[in-house]
Amino acid sequence: MNLTINPNPGTAALALYDSARGAVVAAASVVRDPQVMSTICRDAPVLAGQLVAQLPEAGAGLLHGITLGTVLAAGWQKSRELQAAAVRSHENGRRGKIEPVSLAAHSITSEHRPYVEVYADERKVLTITFSVDLTFTIGLLSAAIRDGRLVTLRPGGDCEVAVSWGMEGFKIGERKMPIRIPAVAVPLGAGILLARPPS
Repeated sequence: MNLTINPNPGTAALALYDSARGAVVAAASVVRDPQVMSTICRDAPVLAGQLVAQLPEAGAGLLHGITLGTVLAAGWQKSRELQAAAVRSHENGRRGKIEPVSLAAHSITSEHRPYVEVYADERKVLTITFSVDLTFTIGLLSAAIRDGRLVTLRPGGDCEVAVSWGMEGFKIGERKMPIRIPAVAVPLGAGILLARPPS
C-alpha cells in the first residue's frame, strides 16, 4: 500500500522547530545540562563527553522519523465511525459503491517512545529513551469508504497539532500550531483496509 498524506509541517521535528536543524540545537541545549548528563550517564559516566557530542543528532533523527501524515492515517484507521462504514460497505447492494462518512471535530493522540542504544567496544552500555507525544485536533472531515477500504479523505475544518518532546524524563520542547492539510479530496490509491469481507 502506498499512502501519502502530506500535512504541512510533515514531521514532528518540523512541527516543533522552524528549521531542520532546530531539533538538534534544542536537544544539544538540554544534553549540555550537567544534571541531565549525570542522570543519563549514571551507569557509564565516562561516556558523557561523547554523548554530548552525538546524542542531539541521534535524538533529532528520531523526531524527524515521525511523519505526521502516517500518524493521522493510523488514527483514522481506529475510528469507530469509519470502521462501521467499512463493515456496511460489504453488505449486499453496497459492494463497489461509495459509503460516505462525516466525522465531526475530533482528536487523535499518539505516543511514541523511540530510543537510541549506546555501544562501547561493541557492548551495549546504555539505552536512552525519548518521548514524543502528539495530539491532533481536527475539524470536520469527510471520508469515502468502498469495499471495506478508506479511499478518500476531504478535510473541511481547521487542524492543529500539539507536540511534546523529551528524553529520559527531561523536556526538550513543546509547541502547539495549526497545520495545513489541503482542503481537497485526498485520494488514497487502493485505500486503507478497515474491514475485511465477511467469510
